[in-house]
Amino acid sequence: MTRDTNDNRKCREEKGRLRVIIQILVDIILLLAVGVPVIVSYNGGIPPFQRGFFCDDNSIKYPYVEDTISDAVLMGVGFTMAFILVILVEVPRYLSSRLPFTKSQEFVICIKSCCVSLFGIAITMGFVQSLKYSVGALRPHFLDVCKPDNSAFNCTQGYVTQYSCTETKFSDSILRRSRTSFPSGHAAFSMYIAVYLSLYFEVRCYFWFSRALKPLLQLCFFLFSILVSVTRVQDHKHHPHDVIAGSILGIVVGLFVFKTLGEKAARSREVGLFAPFLKKQDSTSEPRTPTPLLQHDRTAFLRLESQKSMCNGNYGFSNSPSSPSITTEIVGRDGLPV
Repeated sequence: MTRDTNDNRKCREEKGRLRVIIQILVDIILLLAVGVPVIVSYNGGIPPFQRGFFCDDNSIKYPYVEDTISDAVLMGVGFTMAFILVILVEVPRYLSSRLPFTKSQEFVICIKSCCVSLFGIAITMGFVQSLKYSVGALRPHFLDVCKPDNSAFNCTQGYVTQYSCTETKFSDSILRRSRTSFPSGHAAFSMYIAVYLSLYFEVRCYFWFSRALKPLLQLCFFLFSILVSVTRVQDHKHHPHDVIAGSILGIVVGLFVFKTLGEKAARSREVGLFAPFLKKQDSTSEPRTPTPLLQHDRTAFLRLESQKSMCNGNYGFSNSPSSPSITTEIVGRDGLPV
């Protein structure tokens, strides 16, 4: 009987491992399927839609300015924040697990959490790149980067669709991106990171030594996103409506990804992040049942109360010495019932 039980347990464990491996492989394939087109379009593999312009449009006559927060800096900070915070939340939980099965389960949850955050980033940038290259909106510095040949078209005709750029000091990448203003990828990416990490932090982690630390960190996420969005307008990279649309897109994708995927991985017990100098005593280490010396004796308590009543000269409970049961008959000082 024991042998059959062990065989069934091993069979269930093998099926569980196989199921986890299949889930991870499928998630990686889906991540690549979403991320590869984003990388290809970002590197110029897909040309954006060529939209026309009006010669008297002042919103596209701003000078070209270098990025305050470049793509590399934004991606580095975003990925670093996502991975470091997920690891800071999951590693203490893994280390606090005592059973081998629980440790393996926590390790899988950590991997899934990282994959979910990456998958959300890929979805966000997939939407951004799709809208950018299908809309082809002109950036505020378009005319400064392109320098269209005015002799090739007549501004009095209104909307110009046939033009050619004459500026050569800018690279082809900058010229191509000057026609991808809507929506703001920086705003969408930073807002997705802020929303997803805030929700993940709210469900998955708590600080027992401070109630204000977690809201403060969540506020920092949104302040970082707002700062990124403001710099995109100041650097003449996007119009205000581009930044607003990108922020809304990041919020929607962050909520959707967390509610559909992230919350399932974060549904287990919370994690306490304890500082070494503020480590509190673990109440779960205490024995659940008291030792015989610490057990409560009800009859001793009742005997003590009876003695107190008799010493005060009032009424007492008449107990039978041979039986631990307690009667409810009340007697007076002279031994007669009252």
